Amino acid sequence: MAWAVRFAIYIAAAAAGGLAIAGYADYDPATWALDIHPFDVREFVLTCAATVGNSLAAVAAWRGWKGKAKNG
Repeated sequence: MAWAVRFAIYIAAAAAGGLAIAGYADYDPATWALDIHPFDVREFVLTCAATVGNSLAAVAAWRGWKGKAKNG
């Protein structure tokens, strides 16, 4: 159970860092202070959806577009 809490903390820190890299926030890892800038939620969701979609497509292409569907 302790590993789940540790994992959640690491994911939260990675998300904060990702927001800072994307320019949506200022993150200070020494103090764990996260200052989120005002942003348009619709633009943020569209950007995330495009990023996730492109990432999944890249993984599919890397794996050779293998699927379980069979023709015939």
